[in-house]
Amino acid sequence: MLEINIKTQPIKKLYNYWLSKAPLGMLPARHDIDPAEMAEFLPHLILLDVQTDPLDFRYRLIGTHISAYLKEDLTSRWMSTLDHQKPPSRIWDNCKKAVETRGPVFPYTPYIGPKQDIVEMEDLILPLARDGINVDMLLVGVTYIHKTTD
Repeated sequence: MLEINIKTQPIKKLYNYWLSKAPLGMLPARHDIDPAEMAEFLPHLILLDVQTDPLDFRYRLIGTHISAYLKEDLTSRWMSTLDHQKPPSRIWDNCKKAVETRGPVFPYTPYIGPKQDIVEMEDLILPLARDGINVDMLLVGVTYIHKTTD
């Protein structure tokens, strides 16, 4: 199990859900993931298709919580076509790491976007594999932590 210090409830719930769906020694598949079981944290999710040759990532689904913080709708876009996400970029490298290691990646990805009251974001990248071994999708959870007003 990944030793991480998760701050936000949606990311904690996502991680525990993913662990509960992983067969012993294998990765969960997309068909193991049921959106009805994820209602509490579904708005915080991104689902990425993974293309392996050449490596690329396509935004299949972007939750409503996340889309509210984006400059534009990225649904159906390939990461390689986005200036701030194509290689070399931190987002690309983190997704690549999840594919290569076949394990969770808990990166620190700085928020770059239009909202000025965001202090940080918390994200978690979880691999999915139709055959339990070869990563073909990434399940990503994202929450935004706002400045507190005293």
